[in-house]
Amino acid sequence: MYYFKVIPFGLIDRPLLYKHTEKIKSGKIVDISIRNKKSIGVVLSEAISSEITFDKKKILTITEIHSYIFRSSHLEFIEYLSKHYFIDLGMSFKLSIGSELNLKKKIKNYLLFKDKIYENKKNLIHENNISNKVFLNYQNENKIIETNLGFQFNAKEDSILLNDEQEKIFQEISRDNLLKYSCHLIDGVTGSGKTELYFKFIFKALIDRQQILVLLPEIALTEDWSDRFFKYFGCKPYVWHSKQTVNQKSRILRSLLMGEPCVVVGARSSVLLPFHNLKLIICDEEHDSSYKQDDGPKYHARDMSILKASKEKSMCLLVSASASLETLYNVKKGKIKQYHLTSQFFKTSLPKIQLIDMNLSKPSSTSWISKEMFEKTSHVLRNNGQVLFFLNRRGYAPTKMCSHCHATVQCKNCSTNLVYHKSLNKLICHHCASIYDNNQACLQCSSAKFISLGIGLERLQEEVLRLFSGNKVQIFSSDTLRNKNNKKIFFNEVHNNKTKILIGSQIVGKSFHFPNLKLVNIIDGDSTLHSPDFRALEKTYQLFQQVAGRSGREGAQGDVLIQTYNIKHPLFQSLINQDRNQFIDKELERRESSHLPPYFKIGVLNILHKSQSDLRDITLEIIEKSQKLKIQIYGPTPALIPYKKSHFHQIFFLKERSYGELERKIRLLKSVINHKNQRFLSIDIDPINIS
Repeated sequence: MYYFKVIPFGLIDRPLLYKHTEKIKSGKIVDISIRNKKSIGVVLSEAISSEITFDKKKILTITEIHSYIFRSSHLEFIEYLSKHYFIDLGMSFKLSIGSELNLKKKIKNYLLFKDKIYENKKNLIHENNISNKVFLNYQNENKIIETNLGFQFNAKEDSILLNDEQEKIFQEISRDNLLKYSCHLIDGVTGSGKTELYFKFIFKALIDRQQILVLLPEIALTEDWSDRFFKYFGCKPYVWHSKQTVNQKSRILRSLLMGEPCVVVGARSSVLLPFHNLKLIICDEEHDSSYKQDDGPKYHARDMSILKASKEKSMCLLVSASASLETLYNVKKGKIKQYHLTSQFFKTSLPKIQLIDMNLSKPSSTSWISKEMFEKTSHVLRNNGQVLFFLNRRGYAPTKMCSHCHATVQCKNCSTNLVYHKSLNKLICHHCASIYDNNQACLQCSSAKFISLGIGLERLQEEVLRLFSGNKVQIFSSDTLRNKNNKKIFFNEVHNNKTKILIGSQIVGKSFHFPNLKLVNIIDGDSTLHSPDFRALEKTYQLFQQVAGRSGREGAQGDVLIQTYNIKHPLFQSLINQDRNQFIDKELERRESSHLPPYFKIGVLNILHKSQSDLRDITLEIIEKSQKLKIQIYGPTPALIPYKKSHFHQIFFLKERSYGELERKIRLLKSVINHKNQRFLSIDIDPINIS
């Protein structure tokens, strides 16, 4: 009899002992029983029989051994993820496959017909315009056969043409063999052809029959990226994100664990997948804050892509037009090699950025568009160009206020104002997604009269339609891109120049290419400048740089207008001077003097509880324990939203020079906190903000 340490997939942080009559390799996926329920787990190692101190007869038996096996590099990667981010080990392994169902489901194979792979019978019949009867005849004649290989790269002629600047970078990076670890930053201005450059690396890896992972910051980008990929490679990549079906995910996992040469493109969770032959990882828009998981298990996909590359002895390419300060700091430390693309692919000059001083150009009280912005927009539209109005606020109005006592309408579950969505005629909480009827009575004075304060995308749309009537206007936001059919129609109308005016939120700055866009209007340049978030200036600069980069990507030079009341702010001066280094140097200097990342590592202790008094008791315990251990801890302070999803929220935070010391102190403090209180505690390493 052999004994094994097995970690079940789920909320458990330590392996359990199981036995089996045969030896089992580390990394094997096995069926087990836990608390009289069937479960699945992974064998971490064999246990030495002589070290087992309790009755061996009580040790449960492994019921089935699956053909799937995780590589030792994947085991090490997941164990680090668990340790570094304080995620239960069992949950970390569960995250790496998405769900137990993805491994246990009976998988439907792909279909191969005339040297082409089809996802299912319906697609094959539709694309070949054949009847069900003909399909069955072809099957009986073995003209249609099943296959477990779904990625079809036929090594067609390389059609990726690079300019001299791109080719030079390709040759320089290529000197680092794909069979060893290296990390590179491709730092290029918007529209400089960064995607074509890393497509060249993908082509090279596929020729060598290797697996490739491409990370994108948003699910909404995967479809557009896949279409672009198809034009160059003649096949579709595997797409991994939360909206894929169990069957689709099961097929992808099978391919990865078999080592099938393929390209996987996905959102942040795809970095956790168990590859068997991974030699190239690309993290596109590496600066994007969407790579940080903010709810549930908190991890940073960009940082994990670098770690994964080191464990798999792979190449990691970080790609951005506005690289994060953490990445640029690591460039200075010599951990990452940096390469610059300085000119746009279509030889267009970078857009000209102008500031509009709203102290001198105030529109009327019912308007948000200045005279200068109106005139410039009218000029572009007359010349058949497209215009983007950028505003990072969804809905119609961010605040509804009682006209009698001036109290705002707030969510019952969160201490935040409800946002009015005129298209739905509903009030919505953007934090817990609760929906309220618009006909509210004031809780303070019972009045039923309210006024809308502030501006959202829908309200801006009303003004744009009024000022520029006769032009087709479309809102471009996460709300409008949810429907797949609407999304397809939207992109067709934009690319065919039927839509003249786009009204977009922050998603518009994420890698989208609009060939005829000639003017970007940023309505409110000041909204995030004075946020308590220590990353606010960096995120604002990156966002404005990305959004500005949508203008003038083909043809004549584009324009960008920014409305602001803070025209002399250093951030705006860096933008109009196209001098990113000026901003970066000042921001890094501020971070270092304030002992903030990237110079210091930060860990946040979040305490959430339905009872305010119980929350206070837990915070007092943490203060007492930290003082006894002589651990310097900051807080407690109310979170930016102190009451969210029916829970009160307080935070502590620690900061240290190294991750090792930070993890040690948090682990030590956590070990002495009352066990029943630990379920109200969550830990966030490298938080997006500590406000």
